[in-house]
Amino acid sequence: MIGEIANWEVLEEPSLSDHHYIEITIDSSVKNCTFTRYKTRHGNHNIFLKNLKPHVNSLLRAFRNSQNEKDINEATNLLQNCVIEACNKSYRTKNQNLSPTPNWYTQDLEIEKNRLKALRRRAQRAPQDHRNARFQFHKEELKKYMRKVKTAKNSGWKSFCTIAANPYGTHYKAAFRKAIRPAELIALNNQDPSGNHLKIAQDILEKIFPHPANSNSSTYIPPCTANDCPFTKGEVATVIHHLSKGKAPGPDGIDNIIIQQIFKKFPFLLMELFNTCLKLAKFPDPLKVGNIILFHKHGKSKTEASSYRPISLLPTIGKVLEKLLTQRLNFHLEKNNRLSNLQYGFREGRSTEMAITKLLDTIHKGKASGDHVLVLSIDIKGAFDNIQHSAISSYLDNSKCPTNIVNIFKNLLQNRKVILNTCEGPAIRDQKQGCPQGSCSGPALWNLVANEILQENWPINTSIQAFADDFVLVSHAPTRVQLESQINDSIAKFSTWTSKNQLQISAEKTNYLLISKLVRGPTIRWQGERIKRAHAIKYLGIYIDEKMNWNTHLKAQSTRATHLYHNLLKIAGKSWGVPLTHRRTLYKTVTERVLAHGAVAWCLEPTVRIARKLSTIQRPFLLAISGAYRTTSTAALQVILGIPPLHLQLQRQALGTALFRLRLPLSTNVSDIDPSEIEEKASGWSTHPSEHLSPTQISLDDGGNINTGLRIYTDGSKTERGVGAAFCVLTDVNITHRWSTRLSLRNTVFQAEILALLKAVEHAVSLPTQQLTILVDNQASINSAANPKSHNSIARKIFKLLHSHPHIRVSWIKAHAGYIGNEEADRLAKEAAETENFPETPLELPKSFIKTFLRQKMLATWQMAWDDGDTGRLIHNIIPKVSLHPINWTRNEVLFFTGHGPFPSFLHRFNLAETSFCSCGEIGTPIHYATVCLLTTSYHMAPPSQQHQPIWFRRVANNSTSRRKIHNLLHFLQRETSLIRPDPN
Repeated sequence: MIGEIANWEVLEEPSLSDHHYIEITIDSSVKNCTFTRYKTRHGNHNIFLKNLKPHVNSLLRAFRNSQNEKDINEATNLLQNCVIEACNKSYRTKNQNLSPTPNWYTQDLEIEKNRLKALRRRAQRAPQDHRNARFQFHKEELKKYMRKVKTAKNSGWKSFCTIAANPYGTHYKAAFRKAIRPAELIALNNQDPSGNHLKIAQDILEKIFPHPANSNSSTYIPPCTANDCPFTKGEVATVIHHLSKGKAPGPDGIDNIIIQQIFKKFPFLLMELFNTCLKLAKFPDPLKVGNIILFHKHGKSKTEASSYRPISLLPTIGKVLEKLLTQRLNFHLEKNNRLSNLQYGFREGRSTEMAITKLLDTIHKGKASGDHVLVLSIDIKGAFDNIQHSAISSYLDNSKCPTNIVNIFKNLLQNRKVILNTCEGPAIRDQKQGCPQGSCSGPALWNLVANEILQENWPINTSIQAFADDFVLVSHAPTRVQLESQINDSIAKFSTWTSKNQLQISAEKTNYLLISKLVRGPTIRWQGERIKRAHAIKYLGIYIDEKMNWNTHLKAQSTRATHLYHNLLKIAGKSWGVPLTHRRTLYKTVTERVLAHGAVAWCLEPTVRIARKLSTIQRPFLLAISGAYRTTSTAALQVILGIPPLHLQLQRQALGTALFRLRLPLSTNVSDIDPSEIEEKASGWSTHPSEHLSPTQISLDDGGNINTGLRIYTDGSKTERGVGAAFCVLTDVNITHRWSTRLSLRNTVFQAEILALLKAVEHAVSLPTQQLTILVDNQASINSAANPKSHNSIARKIFKLLHSHPHIRVSWIKAHAGYIGNEEADRLAKEAAETENFPETPLELPKSFIKTFLRQKMLATWQMAWDDGDTGRLIHNIIPKVSLHPINWTRNEVLFFTGHGPFPSFLHRFNLAETSFCSCGEIGTPIHYATVCLLTTSYHMAPPSQQHQPIWFRRVANNSTSRRKIHNLLHFLQRETSLIRPDPN
């Protein structure tokens, strides 16, 4: 019935109730308009391709005959219709069940519910003198029923969590990832007494996607650059291969899996479309339509359209084309140095850690000079939604990018449309400004616009940086007056840029931090509005306070940890819930990663205060994971669970980030490794995105049957004495050339394999041009060398050599299968590794070595603290050595070995029992119940003497049969508490 409501209106006429009448118009012709979604994960792909095949030739003709924008739009429409028709014949459609039957609702509850309905009917029909009694009886029965329902809900949830096999299953999503459902249009009616769904949707689109007040058409500058080359098969294949299978499709319902199947069978079809678009410099209009899904922003009013984030679901075909164009645009911008180094967002090889470290370095330099330092955090209102198309076009014209790339991006901005679905049909509006949230090109286009302000000349001692649309200005000066003058001059310059691009600053969200002893801060105004001073600012998830002591950040992290802890308790109780292994996994992968954000800024050398605060944050999680009593030692729980102290874990991650990503030199008391000695991660494009190896150059099939022509065999080997790399050249059955080298013991087998491949390729290049094959028994090195964006610098060298010498083929070969060349290369590599005085090739330290080094350093520090500690000594006797692997004790075993459990001796110690004696008359210790208590003879083990008790605990802990007895003993003690504790009377 709700789906057939055409419109409604609140009537003003007086009514006989306390409320106004609502007039609702029902129209049976109104249908719930939804976009089709296909169940493509369940197969039927061959049927789909069979149904699409008859249309392929006509589609190819349509693409090849396209001469203008109208033609390519019609051809794209034809492609969408053909694919949708094939999908309808091949796949089942998705039907979302919004109200599934809960697992706790049983037949008994249904019978009880029907009984209550009958009781209510009888009460309503009862005579007047019996009616009140009948209603009272119904009320009492209803209370009982509600208690049963609550019990059933709790039992059902506990059972659901206990039997969960996947730690990230539905229970995890329900507890940790609050589902944010799309907003209801009714909530956005904003107190309007009348209306309909279509009118409300249209009003929302007008507010969220306003048209520019005045369209400043920039002066057109015809690009004077050459056109970019067509897309290649390898380029398109890489983009399509990396499409996520779980992403929602656009209005046409064609998802990523469908695109992958089409390209796998008919790769030339999509390539023809994309290259036609590039040749015409036209982005098809059917691919510019976005389906808008509104998500409410937490803490905002639900009646305001600005309180919702509009996510645009775009057609998948268009997203693939947009990805291809965006990586071309980024390549040319980076190649021509058209992007400032002060922009850290949406750029390869850059991260939030780099931006935070740069900001802190700037602050520390200002402080080191003895000046007052001011940090201004600038918030731009809806930067991506309000960026002007005319501004983007202007910056594209000046970008020196290829003409066809510039023109197709400018065409992409035209004729954009957004759709908001309703039960009365879609509301449609033109999008004449902004980049859709969900588009692939939006971040790159924003960086292009923001680049101008980042390259400005700023006042003395003033600098700027940005992470996407998060700008920060830092200025320092010896006096307040000079500081105020510098920052106001900077604001005027920034304001000029925002006015030029019709952007607005949110004055209420823009504030500044003063790092100084000044009581009165400088007066800062933005277009007449005063900017407030804050004691701490949040930048990229990190709170920086005026004292630079991280107190504010630690408080914020503590709040987040408390929230995560409560979420964990929803699925993990003392005697029910997900198993210990799942709890530990969730802690390591969720909690630790949240708390470790930005640790390189504040946890490289944690102080005692920070370590103590982090221990306080970690302790509740250790209790929840182990199920131990809250009096149990934190140090003991860390060792039992194999979870290091939080400050050591975060320091380890911070050190890794500082060495790998930031390549910062560290103080000698932290690490003596020089970052220049570490293998650097390559990023960006080493060659043009269109350049890929020929499919015939790389083979992952066994090439052992290749026995003619020139063959080069490579191998790498690692032994306890060293690492070796080698190759040999085989002509027919004769070995004509050998090469080998020794590497440091700190290098890896992969480094040896990739070095051997590089030397083999270099040798092949030096030979007269002829068909030859390099045979490698390591697929990882082949894949790395074939990837133009490999993070390994040696692999990139190999790629460039192979690309420029297409006659060289690389094939995988099965190792130790009796091939002469492979066995000889293996012998040479082992010989180099074993020979101490063999000529050595220096290579940078691999990431794996640094990770191992940092892990060992952390374990050594943890071991020292465990040995020198004064808590958890019972556990130290059992587990003297720390490890990152959990002991895998059950909760009952943890209670027994820690001594913090349902034992009178323990309970009396904390005033939870009147006596420490057992009902049998002896002291109720754990070892008492396990060896001599008359009440627990079924669980007894041989009692030790007093001096041998430590050894007894170690032997019991290491024996699975004894631990099983302990587990059953604790289960008995918890069940029979009244039996083992003496009666106080």
